Amino acid sequence: MRKQRFFFAVLACAMLSCLCGCAGVPREKEMRARFCPENEILSYEPVDFDKTVITIGMYAPCNAKPVELAIEAQFPDVDVVTMEKSSIPDIQSYVSQPGVQDDLEDIIFTGYIKDVELSNNIFYDLAAEDFTSLYNQSVLNSMSSGGNLYQLPINSSVQGIFYNKSLFEEHGWEIPETIDAFYTLCDKISEQGIRPFVPCFKYSPDSVGLGFCNRTIFSTMDRREQYDLFCSGQASCRGLLEPYFEVHKTLYDRGIVVEDDFSSSLTRNRHALYEGEIAMLPEQLTMFSLYEDERPECEIGFFGYPTDTPGERWMQMMQGRSMALSKASMEDPDIKQTLLEILAFLSTDEGQKALLEVFSGLSSVKSAQANLREEFWDVQKCIENGHIFFANRIGNELHNQTLKAYLEGRLTLEQVLAETDAMVENISESREPEKAVGTAAEAFTILETSCFIADAMRAATGAEIALIPHATYYTGNSARFYEGEVTMLYRFYLRGLGAGDYLTTYEITGANLKKLMEHPIINGEEINVLYAFSGLNMDYAPWRDRDKNVIKLTLADGSEIEDSKRYTVAAWPTSIDESYLASIVNVHSEPGSNIDLVSLAVKQAGTISPAKDHRLTLRWD
Repeated sequence: MRKQRFFFAVLACAMLSCLCGCAGVPREKEMRARFCPENEILSYEPVDFDKTVITIGMYAPCNAKPVELAIEAQFPDVDVVTMEKSSIPDIQSYVSQPGVQDDLEDIIFTGYIKDVELSNNIFYDLAAEDFTSLYNQSVLNSMSSGGNLYQLPINSSVQGIFYNKSLFEEHGWEIPETIDAFYTLCDKISEQGIRPFVPCFKYSPDSVGLGFCNRTIFSTMDRREQYDLFCSGQASCRGLLEPYFEVHKTLYDRGIVVEDDFSSSLTRNRHALYEGEIAMLPEQLTMFSLYEDERPECEIGFFGYPTDTPGERWMQMMQGRSMALSKASMEDPDIKQTLLEILAFLSTDEGQKALLEVFSGLSSVKSAQANLREEFWDVQKCIENGHIFFANRIGNELHNQTLKAYLEGRLTLEQVLAETDAMVENISESREPEKAVGTAAEAFTILETSCFIADAMRAATGAEIALIPHATYYTGNSARFYEGEVTMLYRFYLRGLGAGDYLTTYEITGANLKKLMEHPIINGEEINVLYAFSGLNMDYAPWRDRDKNVIKLTLADGSEIEDSKRYTVAAWPTSIDESYLASIVNVHSEPGSNIDLVSLAVKQAGTISPAKDHRLTLRWD
């Protein structure tokens, strides 16, 4: 079985009041203290303290190994340690927390943060750096404010229309230059018994309307500002989105869009495109590689949405991940120049290649764009002309229902505008900060937080043992409690679980329990990771060779684990491979999700502190 290495790290709170070096303490000694703590695992690979250690915060569910290897190959005296922070739904609110800001790594890969004041507090201003000239100015303009540039784009995508080239060539159909030409083309295609254009409103009800109306809605700064204010619940969509709804109505009345498009499967539509049952399919450009992998023999093309002006296309860009430098790290003279050189390297073709191996999409570096394939030339032209816009999505399930009611004539245009305003206002109100469910008397590490969750799992089920993957993306915990009020519980969402996946009590033999703690298999992969636990004691050496990590494992009372005996263990479904488990004892729906479990445990305790039971002893030899 293929082994996949993950890199997980969290900086110990006591060591992270500032990422610059402690006065009077040699950097190498400080780094040793930081990366060999008593109560956290910072890296499952040994850190080379003879080199300059640079940390990367990966706030995305990606394996950063290609970037890590590329940097270390370019800078032999640098050892990169990647810290997996998983994907945070609301990154701006998350990094607003003082505790999080103290934890920021040297280089941060994250989503775009619009709050200029917040960015100024935590990120280094890159505006004066020469390597920023390597990027397309129209993209940088969308990410800068007041002459400041705190983040550089890593990847982006655009909304456009995929089409079956073979069908177009067979029938002599031309790519439409205007929306009226698009309507005429759809009529011709329908005459051949082929669906001309099939959106998937189930997942992205707004993409089609914004696509066809992007020039109308976003061609002036006033309209862009109104749209941003509308999305934040501070302005009405009246005087702005009328063309958006009207183009949907025209598509529906002409029979191009049908009711089934509100429930259709994107996978099914994609295969219908391959077979020539569908001529055009709206989707993000990043899907191109999937199309080629699934049906390489099928010729698929791509073009931007036509507008009301011949030859003038505008494209909605979806900014993916961005990279930034920690402001605190840049105050450290020992690493400042190294960090700038790394970002300069990542802005070259070679660096972009490594980044896009991790984050799929389009590069914003001009030299990388020059090598775009023919299908992407339409995209490149829009970027060069500045005919691009970054916009928040309207779409969600409620908007889907409202749009459908309008198309079917159950709502007037005025009514659908009013309901859209009300929907966005409600969403904005729901973004208010969560009420605190309790207080953390001190900061927890991620490992201490994972153990807290394991204790809650064990208490809720009555199992002898509880296990939860520590600092993993799939069904594992990557969050921690900061000192003060406990809020933002969405961080404790466990990805990879479905709505009916409840906390479960299993039986496991002692022999398999020992194997499991040494060789975790999660989602079918044997990975180098630790299970946080309750009901056990363990001596563990993260930096030893595999098969030698677990030094000693006993039950919590110190008694030996008997190979033939069966023990009850509480775990979330799929977090433990079935090959280790003997049977299912009980499924516990009462605790609900992991968020519910954590919330209840904190509420019941009132004030929480890390457990001081020394259940886990870390050996850094």
